[in-house]
Amino acid sequence: MKTIHRLLMLFSFVMLVVVANAQGLKGDRDKKKEKKSESISAQKMNVGTNFFSIGIGPRSSYHSYHTKGTPAIRISFDHGLKEIGPGVLTLGGTFGFFADHYSSTYGWWDNNGYHTQAYKENWMYLLGAVRVGYYYNFKELGIPKLNAYAGIATGARFRIYSDNYNGPSGFSPSGNSGAEFHMGAYGGANYFVTKKIAFFTEFGYDFSPITAGVTIHL
Repeated sequence: MKTIHRLLMLFSFVMLVVVANAQGLKGDRDKKKEKKSESISAQKMNVGTNFFSIGIGPRSSYHSYHTKGTPAIRISFDHGLKEIGPGVLTLGGTFGFFADHYSSTYGWWDNNGYHTQAYKENWMYLLGAVRVGYYYNFKELGIPKLNAYAGIATGARFRIYSDNYNGPSGFSPSGNSGAEFHMGAYGGANYFVTKKIAFFTEFGYDFSPITAGVTIHL
């Protein structure tokens, strides 16, 4: 009987150890799943999620003649507003700027002969707009780090003009400053390389026909 009792005690002890180890392994697996779930959640647009992006691309042309200038720099902000279907409706804003330059020479005759005047026209374009978009995450296709999105932007585009022309008053460059209504449409995708940072590319009829840059999950 003593031998059986000892065997039962030993068996009970072994079972307790096995159960404890199993619980520990289950806890580790649950923690890993939880961390993975948090990571996936951080890489997709959810209700309440904020994405901040900064990018660069070729500037749009607002002139009928060839100009030189700077690339378009644009920052944007998207906030997850509401789940609709498989994706999330977003509301945000965008701000951008670029510069245009045009150089030419004007010639004229007077009593002292023929004269020429080289001059340069400068435009600074500033954009401020509200954008509404829709984000879709590719988790169901096994690519949780990839988001595709599209939307529209509407706001104002400001034009600041200057030139250095000082020739005859009979001719002067036709540029001017002012503001115009802006309406744009865009589509793009971002891919997260870390939990918080992604690279993105956007296309569309907007301040820049294509923009590439970095997105940060705030």
